[in-house]
Amino acid sequence: MSDYKLRMKQEYLELTTRISKLRRMIVMAKADKLEFKLSCKIELLEEQLEAMEKYALILETRAIIEEIELMEEEL
Repeated sequence: MSDYKLRMKQEYLELTTRISKLRRMIVMAKADKLEFKLSCKIELLEEQLEAMEKYALILETRAIIEEIELMEEEL
């Protein structure tokens, strides 16, 4: 696998992990179950999540066009 394809795959996997963690934090915050106080408004975090999800979709689209398997186990 070429370097740029490997970097794209790594970036996608890191991004999806961060999306999952941010989504969980937002849910926990809305349920008032966080062990800490947010330093910014939840709406800002929701905007960040939306932007991250949009970027993930862009990477997924590029991967289809460029025939890169993002979910295969091998890095």
